[in-house]
Amino acid sequence: MIALSPGIAGGCFDLIRMASQHPVTFAQMRAEFPRIGGIDIGRLSEIAQTLGWLRANDSGIAVLTPRGANLVEIGCTHLRLRQAILDYVEVIRPPWIKNAIDGRLKTVNYAPTEISQSLVEAELAVGYDDEIVAFWDRLAAIARGLRNASLSEIGREGEKLTIAHELHRTSMQPKWVSIESNSTGYDVLSVVSSTDTRHLPIEVKASTAGMRGAFYLTRNEWDESELMPLHQFHLWDLSSRTNPNFAIVPRKEVEKHVPADSGKGKWKEVEISFGIFASFFASPQ
Repeated sequence: MIALSPGIAGGCFDLIRMASQHPVTFAQMRAEFPRIGGIDIGRLSEIAQTLGWLRANDSGIAVLTPRGANLVEIGCTHLRLRQAILDYVEVIRPPWIKNAIDGRLKTVNYAPTEISQSLVEAELAVGYDDEIVAFWDRLAAIARGLRNASLSEIGREGEKLTIAHELHRTSMQPKWVSIESNSTGYDVLSVVSSTDTRHLPIEVKASTAGMRGAFYLTRNEWDESELMPLHQFHLWDLSSRTNPNFAIVPRKEVEKHVPADSGKGKWKEVEISFGIFASFFASPQ
């Protein structure tokens, strides 16, 4: 994985500035300027291309991308480094980015050393001016987007497994409802059996953390299911992707862990542990 230290970032800045002023091929760059700031130019050009700052045109000339041109136009060094960090995060999606959801302190303290150094050099480790706050808000938004995308991917995998299970069980193709709408209170619509075609609404929840995992149930999902007497939950433990573990949980069992409104307060979402339903799994992990 690319390590975006202040030195690497500075070398890339010099490289893209040079490319903007003296159009040459990457091979010519390596021959004429083997190192920039003590760093191999081949390494810098690879990083600059990976991060979307440079590319080769049809003639093989190194040219700036719109993202690279944007960096060149930023006159202040620490502001340029801030943008470079955002570009890096959006392209590489490094594991440490998840800490941004919890704020600046955790991010700076737990990021790799070179990233922490870049955050300090970019004057982001302290202070509360509007631009600094906007940066950390942006970083947190990226982190939330990546987390939500990951959770959505895990959820879709569970839904696919439920569809395959129901097709095998009933010999009838279930409907993948959540693709069309997320407001129905269930993800998959199957039937009770091959001989009983009453609708069987199924809410699917999946986790890669085994019995330590949890699922989130929204108020809308729960309220909608009240009108569905056959509604059930499919829980998929995907901690072993080659051998997913599966549980069918009746609505009445989930109901034991759903909160009640109190006073003028209303619940909107509840987190429920997979471990509560361990006995419903064939072989709890």
